[in-house]
Amino acid sequence: MTPETIEDDQLGPIDIRLPMHPAASRILRLAASGAASLAGYTVDEIDDVKIAVSEILLALIDHAGGSVIDVTFEARRDSFTVSGRTSAGTLDPLDPDLVLCRRVLEGVGARFDIERIDDDALIWAAIPHVPIE
Repeated sequence: MTPETIEDDQLGPIDIRLPMHPAASRILRLAASGAASLAGYTVDEIDDVKIAVSEILLALIDHAGGSVIDVTFEARRDSFTVSGRTSAGTLDPLDPDLVLCRRVLEGVGARFDIERIDDDALIWAAIPHVPIE
């Protein structure tokens, strides 16, 4: 193990609760990039993680009704999962305005879902990671 990485097959879950504000994406992107770096992700993979984090946060801000967002990061051997949850408000997972969110998440190669669970809105994405042996 080097001082810069972890050897475990998993880092997290890391839970963060922030106000529902676009500026929060800076905090989330920094935390996610640090976790992905510790887990041995490449610079390109870390960029994909940061893109997914921003997209999830902004989609929830634009389409859900909460005042806070609960975000969870989890780095595993084969993927980095980020999920955001808040009060659903008027979120409709089939809303055509979420097409861009879906395209961006597809663009970073993520498995993802946009869903409404009871009174909560949940968007998650798993960004692939190829470990360097």
